[in-house]
Amino acid sequence: MHEDSGKPVQSVDHLVSEIDHLFGYGHFAKPGRLILLMHDEMFQDAFDGNAKLTALIAALRLRHYAFGAIPGYD
Repeated sequence: MHEDSGKPVQSVDHLVSEIDHLFGYGHFAKPGRLILLMHDEMFQDAFDGNAKLTALIAALRLRHYAFGAIPGYD
């Protein structure tokens, strides 16, 4: 029997790869814009979420992604 430990199964590198893939297809409500909700288990404090979020942002910036707040989405 598989017991769900609640630990995240996705790594930062995997998430970056998925984001790259999404932008490769470009099927967004707003061209070139993505809203990423950060409620995934990998960002919880119990799983070193702060460090993982910092690593995700750094990796995306290295790929020249830009960040903004929802009010500036349009």
